[in-house]
Amino acid sequence: MLLVGVVSLLVTSLVNFYFSVQILRRVAADEIKVSFFEIRWQVHKHLKDYCRLTRQDNGRTGSAYYGYWATLLLMLLSLVTILVAFGEMK
Repeated sequence: MLLVGVVSLLVTSLVNFYFSVQILRRVAADEIKVSFFEIRWQVHKHLKDYCRLTRQDNGRTGSAYYGYWATLLLMLLSLVTILVAFGEMK
């Protein structure tokens, strides 16, 4: 169970990072100043901008928004799985 939690945390973290970069690239393309140094804080700062921009372009919110939140929740679920596995080791 621990291995499953660690692998799922790794995979979901990488996918979440991918969605974060996609969100920031779209926001930066509209000439909004984005710093890629602190990527996690920048994503949370610009999520509303991303939603607004993609709604203007397509009439709906971009898929990276939903992918970002889904993978963030899966990361938290993976952390809970890891903690439960550590609790069962005793």
